[in-house]
Amino acid sequence: MTTLRSRKTRLTFETDQEVRYRGKMRPLIVEPTPYFCGVRLKGTRVLYEVPWYTVFLKGAQIFADEKRRDKKSGTH
Repeated sequence: MTTLRSRKTRLTFETDQEVRYRGKMRPLIVEPTPYFCGVRLKGTRVLYEVPWYTVFLKGAQIFADEKRRDKKSGTH
C-alpha cells in the first residue's frame, strides 16, 4: 500500500456534498496532504487547510454530541 507521503501525484476527492456559493450549488473537493486536509468548492480557488488532528477532534465531538442527544431522548 502506498502512503500519502510517498505519492508523487496529487490526490483529490469530489464528494456528493454540495454548498451554495454565489448562487450555484458546488460540490465539495477534498485534497489530502500528509499534514493537512485541504477543502474547497469545485470551480473556486479558495482552499481551507485543516490539520488532520482537527478533523479527528471534530469527528469525536460530533459523535459524543449524537450519543448525548440519543441518551437524553431515551433512544440508544
